[in-house]
Order: sequence, then structure tokens, then C-alpha cells
Amino acid sequence: MLKLENIDVSFRSERQVSLFKTSRNQVLFDVSFEVKKGSCLGVLGESGSGKSTTGKVLCGLLKPDSGKVFINGEDVYGSKAGKKALQGAISVVFQDYTTSANPRFQVKDLILEGLTVYMRRSGEKLNIKEEIKLLLEQVGLNESYLARFPHELSGGQLQRVCIARAIACRPQLILLDEAISSLDAHTQVQIMDLLYELKEKYNLTYVFITHDLTAITYICDEVLFLYEGKITQQCAVAEIANVKDPYAKKLLESILDFDEHEVC
Repeated sequence: MLKLENIDVSFRSERQVSLFKTSRNQVLFDVSFEVKKGSCLGVLGESGSGKSTTGKVLCGLLKPDSGKVFINGEDVYGSKAGKKALQGAISVVFQDYTTSANPRFQVKDLILEGLTVYMRRSGEKLNIKEEIKLLLEQVGLNESYLARFPHELSGGQLQRVCIARAIACRPQLILLDEAISSLDAHTQVQIMDLLYELKEKYNLTYVFITHDLTAITYICDEVLFLYEGKITQQCAVAEIANVKDPYAKKLLESILDFDEHEVC
């Protein structure tokens, strides 16, 4: 469904090479991977590994220096049709739910943003009030939340609203960019359970960007390890204990060590 081929990305550096030329810092090196329809791919790496840059490239926000992105066979950066196909297929749930939700909007208005995108794109007319109530129920909230503002919600509740807004667009693919990292451990599990239920219900495809290996093993089918802008290994989550790459093994061992200390 989604395919990245040989993606290179660099950013302009402040360092001056000559009077008329500045240097560039490369942050992604020949990144290639595929995401199958109905699956969840985890992109795992530490801060500065290139995870967020990869997310921007695959959701159409950052054109790479070289390489291609395909959505359902359409070249995203190669044609207007490709860009339109991506816009119609993808939704994004961000890490910082507080800044991604307009503080002056009530919950019903936040979800309406997603519905408006869908109706404009599809031409379908919906019973907006009923659709918003249904979407809210899908993420485990009732209609008493409709008139609340973001500051009146807990972090977990607000992220549920952001997820409702994302599925309101009727996407095929959802990019989850550190979507649970700002939540406490108990709420993280609740949100991951919700995401799993929605994935099964709507046959969604996920790209789950995170630095948390535990979350990867909880929700993802496959994982790729990203280190200093390069993919060091990709494997099925079921085979994660058998990784050979030194960086992947280091990350895995650090999680296991942490879990053992927690038990003690």
C-alpha cells in the first residue's frame, strides 16, 4: 500500500562552505521500506535518528532530495494525482495533542474538522451530529464530552478525540507520530488497545513512529530500526528477539534490563 524507495533527505546547514555556498546535513540515507495493507509497521529509533523526518516524507509534508514515495502505486511527489491520492488516504495523530487541538474548539468542532475533510473530498452528505456522536463512541467517550474544551480533558481523553478526528476522514492509513509517548503508562495501554480495535474494525494500516520498544511489541506486526538516518534492520515483531544488528540488539537489551529492574 505504501512504499518508500531510496529516500535521501538533507537540510541546509548554517556552516558556510564558501562565499556563495553553504553545507548541508544529511539526515536520511537511502531509506526504503514497504507497508502492507492492514498491517502496522513500527519505526523505532532514538531521538535524532530520523524518525520524524521519515514521517514528514511519507505523509507528504517534506519532499525528499531523491527517491520516491508511492501510495497505492501512485508516485506522491511525482504528480498531482499522487499527492491527491495520499491526501485522500492518510491521517496523522501527533505526539503533542495539546497543540494539535485548537484550544478554542469544543470536542464536536475538533471532530468536525475531520468530517469536513471527508465530505469535501467525497461529496457525501452526512448527518453531522450523529456522525460526531458515533465517532466519539468509537473512541470510548460519550456525548457528554461534545461541548467540552481541550483544557477540560485529560491527556488520554484528548488523544482519543484526536484519534476520532483522524478516523473521521475515513483514511486507509494512519501515521502515529509518538502518539502515546506523552501519556502515563496505564493510559498508553488503553490507547494502544483502542488503536488495535479500530485497526481491526476499519481494516486500517498504521505506521507507528516511536522510541519505545515495548509499544512496538504491543501493537506492531513489523519493526524497522532507524539509526542516524539509516535502516539497520527490519523484521517481524515475532522475531524481534533474534535481531542481529548491533544497534537493534542494544535497544532490545536496554528494554529487557529495564524490565528486570522494575520486577526487582
